[in-house]
Amino acid sequence: MTIPTKIRFSSAVLLVLGLSWTLMAQGSSPMREGNWEVAVKIKFPGMEGAPPMKQTQCVTSAMLNDPASATPSGPGGDCKIPDYKLSNNVATYKLACTQPVAFSGTGEMKYSGTDAYVGTLTMDMGGQNLTMSIDAKRIGDCAK
Repeated sequence: MTIPTKIRFSSAVLLVLGLSWTLMAQGSSPMREGNWEVAVKIKFPGMEGAPPMKQTQCVTSAMLNDPASATPSGPGGDCKIPDYKLSNNVATYKLACTQPVAFSGTGEMKYSGTDAYVGTLTMDMGGQNLTMSIDAKRIGDCAK
């Protein structure tokens, strides 16, 4: 993997980590507010065996009511979720980003009640494909 590819790849992974709860909060999500931990495992040539990357985020009721407001936009990120569908606790979606790197993807998430979801996201980053497995769980209330 070349240095520019590593930078694009790292930017995309960080963006997806930040977007993961936003994707799940679309529409009539059963997700509830609180502190969430999201673990992302990447399947990419040369990255086999890498440990999952984890991030925690406080998801508020305001974020759940208007997830588009928290989708990265402007100089640091510009992503759209043009096709989101939720049926029987399974969400499918498409993702298109132009900043910080251009890529597109398709994904599926499966809710386990209100406090957990798992899913996959397959991304095309200019001809380089990778798959991310996402495992998220609510770990408690947000810090006051």
